[in-house]
Amino acid sequence: MLHLFLGHYVADHGFTHNSKLRHLKGWNFIQHLIWSAFAILAFTFDTLLYTVPVILFTFIAIHLFFDYLRVKVNKKVYYHLIEVAGMIIALIFNFVVSDYFKTSYLSKEFVLYILGMALVTTALSYFFRNFYPAIENYEDLEGISERLAFFIFFLAGKPFFAFLSLFFGFLFRLWKVKKFDHVWWISPVFAIFFSIIWKGIVF
Repeated sequence: MLHLFLGHYVADHGFTHNSKLRHLKGWNFIQHLIWSAFAILAFTFDTLLYTVPVILFTFIAIHLFFDYLRVKVNKKVYYHLIEVAGMIIALIFNFVVSDYFKTSYLSKEFVLYILGMALVTTALSYFFRNFYPAIENYEDLEGISERLAFFIFFLAGKPFFAFLSLFFGFLFRLWKVKKFDHVWWISPVFAIFFSIIWKGIVF
């Protein structure tokens, strides 16, 4: 039951260019804070909001505090520490209130599936932007698309279409970029290994 952790992760990584969060200012920063609160509530409102709202809003406040810290620090190592600390705290809070999620309209399997989609699309992008090739504004749209397609098809028991999606993803890169990049192999390999592992976790 990882509802709270999922909300935390989606708030800072789902539908969001995580590396740009550290540079947000003014209204853009406020918009992210609002988005974060609603993202967490989206996966917990039917349980924690009505049972232990104090714990829920305490966690949201902690999450928003980490969002604030992210825009205040100026060393890359601190960004990573904030991400790791936030995830650890999210897991701790999630463990404390996990029993409440048994009555959630979101099943355990569905939450794991959505979390897997979020991780397969964004975890590698975080690696590309922060570690290798360490380009903060690295655009990984093609990689995200191929990893997501592979994940969906593979977990649906359609391995042929899963690998076909990687093939078409490679052709699209050749057509769009027209210059081979040595990091291209990382994305499909990650998609394959992650999807195999995650399918075992979900099913």
